[in-house]
Amino acid sequence: MLRLFEPTNVISLERAEVLSEATIDNFHFKVTLNPVEKSSCILWFKDCLVSDIFEALGKFSYFDKRNVLDFIVRYSTSVDLREEIDKRHFERRIDNLSPSYFKVIETLDERSKESAYRTLYDLDDIIEKGELAKKRKIMAKKFHPDAGGDHRAMTVINEAYEFLLTRATP
Repeated sequence: MLRLFEPTNVISLERAEVLSEATIDNFHFKVTLNPVEKSSCILWFKDCLVSDIFEALGKFSYFDKRNVLDFIVRYSTSVDLREEIDKRHFERRIDNLSPSYFKVIETLDERSKESAYRTLYDLDDIIEKGELAKKRKIMAKKFHPDAGGDHRAMTVINEAYEFLLTRATP
């Protein structure tokens, strides 16, 4: 079973022994031993159409080539699975944001704010309205004042949403 990484875990692909590699269409995967937990392995991923950099997709508690390959095939063929994993990664990243992060965004000039807004919403060059709305909803669950969140954070989230919405694809 694949488990997502905590964002605080910093593990370098270069430091790990590669156990296996696979490529399906534009998706490239590497499986390495986990240098922190010796019995587990890490699944690395990159979409060659989007990036040249591998990102840790998650870890398996032990290396079983069949289970890893089964997961790789499911990941490569299931848009729903990829979206769910992306959503969980986003939620984990949001969980680690502090109110001070939003204070910094407020102090930025307009050009820097655009970059910060894209980073906040974890967006590439193309902004899809549906994806933008989903991510806003995820952030509102944590930061909305009615849910015990921070008013300033929610204000920045809403400003970023409105700003990015004007740049979204129709």
